[in-house]
Amino acid sequence: TMQRFGFGSSLLALVAIVLGLIELPQLGVAALNYTIDCATFKPPTGVTGNTCDNYGTPEEWGPILTRQLPDWYADMKLGVFIHWGVFSVPSYGTEWFWHNYACTDPKVKAFADANFPNIGLDYPKYAPLFRGELFDPDAWIKTFVDAGAQYVLPVAKHHDGFCLWDARNTSPGWNSVEVGPKRDIITELYNSTLAAGLNFGIYYSQGEWFDADFVQDYKNNFETSVYFDKKVVPQRMDLVHRFPKAMLWHTDGGWMAPDRYWNNLDWLTYVYDKSPMAARVVSCNSMGVGCCHKAESGAQGSKCWEYGDAPSGGDRTTAGMVTGHFYTNQMTIQRGSWSWDRSEEGLDDFFSVDELLWTLISTTAWNGTLVMNIGPTADGQIPPIFVDRLSAVGAWLSVNGQAIYGTRPWVGSLPSGMEGGTGPTFAGRVNATYYTMASNTSAVYAILMSYPAPDRTGRCSVTLTKVTTTKITTISLLGLLPGADVLEWHVAGNNGGATVDLPCQPPTNVSSAWVIKLTDLKI
Repeated sequence: TMQRFGFGSSLLALVAIVLGLIELPQLGVAALNYTIDCATFKPPTGVTGNTCDNYGTPEEWGPILTRQLPDWYADMKLGVFIHWGVFSVPSYGTEWFWHNYACTDPKVKAFADANFPNIGLDYPKYAPLFRGELFDPDAWIKTFVDAGAQYVLPVAKHHDGFCLWDARNTSPGWNSVEVGPKRDIITELYNSTLAAGLNFGIYYSQGEWFDADFVQDYKNNFETSVYFDKKVVPQRMDLVHRFPKAMLWHTDGGWMAPDRYWNNLDWLTYVYDKSPMAARVVSCNSMGVGCCHKAESGAQGSKCWEYGDAPSGGDRTTAGMVTGHFYTNQMTIQRGSWSWDRSEEGLDDFFSVDELLWTLISTTAWNGTLVMNIGPTADGQIPPIFVDRLSAVGAWLSVNGQAIYGTRPWVGSLPSGMEGGTGPTFAGRVNATYYTMASNTSAVYAILMSYPAPDRTGRCSVTLTKVTTTKITTISLLGLLPGADVLEWHVAGNNGGATVDLPCQPPTNVSSAWVIKLTDLKI
C-alpha cells in the first residue's frame, strides 16, 4: 500500500523535506525547471476509459464512492472560490494564460507581446510583478461574510505550478513566500477564515503543464513518476498537515495522467481515515484520465460525476433535477474566466445578480452546494463588480437564508425539484417555482422566480400544485414584517395544491426570487 501511496523507499526523505529537516537548493526564478510541451494537455498514447477502474477494484473504491456525506456539509450551500496567482499579472485570457500563450491562443500571444515584450514564453518572469501589495485577508473574509458565504476555497496551486503557501522545500523559487508578495497567502487566508467562523477548503492541482519532470514522465507514458514523487507526494502531505482544520480537499489536474500515476485511491483513503483532517473532511476530486461515474437514472444518466463526497459534474454544473447524491456546482461570476480577465470588459461578460441567485436557488433545490468564484487583481484587490455581486447575494440571503441554509430537496417536489417555467434553466425560470425543505423543522419553502401580477379581480395569487395542505397549515411570505407576513390561501381544486394570495406590492427588501414558507403540510 505504501508503494501505491507514492512513498516507497523514499518515505523518510520526503517527510524530512516537508518538515524542513532537509533543505533543498533555493533557486531563483531564472533557474526554474520547465519545458514547454503542448502535447501534455492530451491523454498519453493508449490511455483510455476510466483509469480509476484500471487502478483499483470496485471493492477498493467502494468506501470512497459510497461514503456517507456528513450532515454538516450538506448544510453548506454557498462558498467562495478564489483564483489568484501569477496569471493575475497579465490578467488576460484566463488563469490558463501560460498555456494559452504557448499553445493555443494567438489573441493572448498578441496581447502579451505588445504589453510585456520582454517576457515572451518565459512566464516565470511575471512572478516578481505579482506583488499583492494591497492584499488584506481580513478584508477579503469580511466581504465573504457579508455575502453570506459559509466556506472559502482558495487555489493553493494551479496548473502553472506556482504555490501560494510556503512551499520553498518542494517548489523552490516558485512560491509566494520567495517571489512576488513574499507572503504565505494560504496561511493568512486560513487564519482569517477560521477567525471569522467560516470553513476553509484547499484547492490543489496535481498536474503542472510544463514542469520538466512531469513532461518527461508524460513522454515515458507515465512509467516513471519523478514529478509525482518529487512534488505531488510531499506537497499533498504538507498541505493536510499545515491546515488540519480545512474541511474540504478539492483536487484538479488529475485529467493530465492516468490515476495509477496519482495514486488517488490510497491518498483519499489516507485523507479520510488517518490525515490530520480526517475528523471533519469531505472531498471533490478531479482524478485520473476518464475517472468519473454515471448518475443513477433519468436526466442525469448521461452526466459523468467526479469522485468524492460532493463531486462536480464539471465546471458550471447545472444538474437540471434533484440528484441522488450531494454535488458541487463550481461556477464563476465572470462568464468565461476564473481568474481576473481584462479581456472580459463589458457588463454582459459578468453574470447578473438574477442569474447568480437563480444558480444558488436551483443548485440548492437540486441537492448541491454552490462555490462562487472571484478573481482578485495582481495587487490583491477584489474588483468592485465582484463585491457588488457578492453583496447582492448576501442581501438576498439576509432575508431569505432560511430557505437555503441547512435545507434539503423537498421530497414532495421530486424528481424535478421545481414546477412551472419552461425548463430547468435560467432562461426557463419565468413563472418557475423551486422547492426546498428545512432539515430540522416541518417548513417547506417555495421560491418564486416571478412575482404574480394582478388578475382581473385585482388579486395577486400563485398556485402551488405540488403541496398538500392540512387544517393547521400556515403560509407566509419572507421579507414582510411579523404579523403582516401570514398569507391567505385556499385549496386549489380537486387535484389538491394551494392557491396563495400575495400582497400585490412585493417586499421592498427583495427585488427578485420571493420565498413562500409553508408549515405543517401533508407529506
